[in-house]
Amino acid sequence: MIILFISSGLFLGWTLGANDAANVFGSAVGSRMLSFTRAAVIASVFVILGAVVQGSGASDTLGRLGSVNAIGGAFTVALAAGVTVYFMTRAGLPVSTTQAIVGAIVGWNFFTDNAIDTKSLVQIVTTWITGPVLGAVFAYALYHLVRITRKRIKIHLLLYESYIRTGLMIAGAFGAFSLGANNIANVMGVFVPSVSLGGARFG
Repeated sequence: MIILFISSGLFLGWTLGANDAANVFGSAVGSRMLSFTRAAVIASVFVILGAVVQGSGASDTLGRLGSVNAIGGAFTVALAAGVTVYFMTRAGLPVSTTQAIVGAIVGWNFFTDNAIDTKSLVQIVTTWITGPVLGAVFAYALYHLVRITRKRIKIHLLLYESYIRTGLMIAGAFGAFSLGANNIANVMGVFVPSVSLGGARFG
């Protein structure tokens, strides 16, 4: 019975992979520096590693946002977020899995008249603002660092391309690890307070 209820979490995880994998390796595959198969394998391995090694912290933050402490509620929240991400991805629209699950939790709290942890909500929303800003700053800095290095160090074009390909794989692996560490909370965070298998809780 538990497997039936967490199926919505599995569906949300599937939509997460369909939507967010492009964030990690989209430019590398689009520029044909990496094949889709190689990118998919690297992303799969490091997403799982990130979820297992560092996923619990984000799950705790999401769990504090609202009291989804019933398995039926967790199923509903995960399904609502999964359906949202699925249809927006099919429509080719940019969508954040985090925003979808946070919105679903807030909607559940309104429906059940549960309190919303405003401190956690502010913390989450703040990351939606600081994340893109920090990403832009790092991208700008790294671009100029590579450009300056390329001018000062004269290397053959083929060797330079090989370095870029290797760098894309390393950066993609790191991005996939971060994706798994952060987004496992979106998939299973709402199940943490309500699902227990053999006395051990998820997370």
